Amino acid sequence: MCIRNRMGMSVAVCLSAAFMASLAFAQETVRVGLQAVPTDEVYKARNWGEPYDLTVEISSYSSATDSIKAFLANRVDIANGGAARLVTMAAVQPDDFYMIAVNQYGGDRYGVFTAVDSDYKTIEDLKGKKIGAVTGSGTYNTFRVFLEKNGMAESDFQVVNMKVEDLRAAVQQGIIDAAVGWEPHVAIAETMGVAKRIISLDGVNESPNFVLVRRDFADANRQAVVKYLATLIDLGTLIKEKPDEAATLAAEQISKSGVEVDKKALEIALTRIKMDPELTDDLLNELVPIAESMAAANKIKAVPEFKQLVKLDFYNEAVELAKSR
Repeated sequence: MCIRNRMGMSVAVCLSAAFMASLAFAQETVRVGLQAVPTDEVYKARNWGEPYDLTVEISSYSSATDSIKAFLANRVDIANGGAARLVTMAAVQPDDFYMIAVNQYGGDRYGVFTAVDSDYKTIEDLKGKKIGAVTGSGTYNTFRVFLEKNGMAESDFQVVNMKVEDLRAAVQQGIIDAAVGWEPHVAIAETMGVAKRIISLDGVNESPNFVLVRRDFADANRQAVVKYLATLIDLGTLIKEKPDEAATLAAEQISKSGVEVDKKALEIALTRIKMDPELTDDLLNELVPIAESMAAANKIKAVPEFKQLVKLDFYNEAVELAKSR
């Protein structure tokens, strides 16, 4: 009788272990909203979920604003977006989502460029000149911080609100004297030989895009969320260790839409973008001054408790899963 019990327990343990193993690599599905940025183009180009038995249904959007709109409408389960929209969401609907990681970040992905034959070398040289920018974008907000740190303000320049796609041509044709843009637009202008980057906004702030997941989805599909974060870890490793290979993937992906982009430009862009998904306190803390400014302007009632929205256990499990593969 005792032996049967022990054998029965042993069989039960084995069955339980086998079940957990099958659960860990059971086929899962997650709907993800991505943007027209180099890192997301690399992601679209490869089936990153395959090693984890994860089906990633990708919806592409031209900007973080559109991606977040789809997220709020429950058309995607996971999306990434910048600080201003996130602060508003955290203030108004904090029970709808978790913050689980970061996507692209780093000030070096933002830059000020001028015509290749211009004499401009510093921001002081541009005082009183026309500067094109996408006002209201994360890039422009970082530029404003840069100006403040250098004892200057927007009023020192003639700021022209433009689409990012039009900045290069406007600089080339002399319609504006300089432009504030983000990657890969700056690197493309450089490799085309029509512009030069005179200022990097590296060190101003990191301006991260935060990865958000709907709470109802995360609570019901934990393994899918962990697996997706494991794919972001793999993506970040490739971009950091093999930017040339990542650039080739991005160029091939972009070409599918009928647009040809110089692979070298994408490689330069990717070396200027940080892609480590770990959500650190330093990155999270960048939200606080933005929220304080919005609260002072009565755009939100109070500064949200951002740490209450963070769920790092998903990422920690993803690290172990990526290592095990």
